[in-house]
Amino acid sequence: MYQKRRETDKRYKQAATQQCDDMRKIGAVLRTRRKELGYSQSELAQFCGFSQRLISEMERGRDTVAINKVMRYANALGIDLVLSIRGGI
Repeated sequence: MYQKRRETDKRYKQAATQQCDDMRKIGAVLRTRRKELGYSQSELAQFCGFSQRLISEMERGRDTVAINKVMRYANALGIDLVLSIRGGI
């Protein structure tokens, strides 16, 4: 019983770590593209209807940001985010 719980906890921690890594990668892409286009965080925040703080959190890869907001920001920058399911259903 204890061994099974420890394995579940280990898988959860691995998945959480992967999610954080993925969000940081997405954030880096968003920041790079914004800078390429010559926009400030404040300008993009106003355009998207977000706060500058939220833009900053997305670009830093904060995992507490809702995915629909990340998708909306990416769309404003002309970026298509493609999601895939690992390991099947």
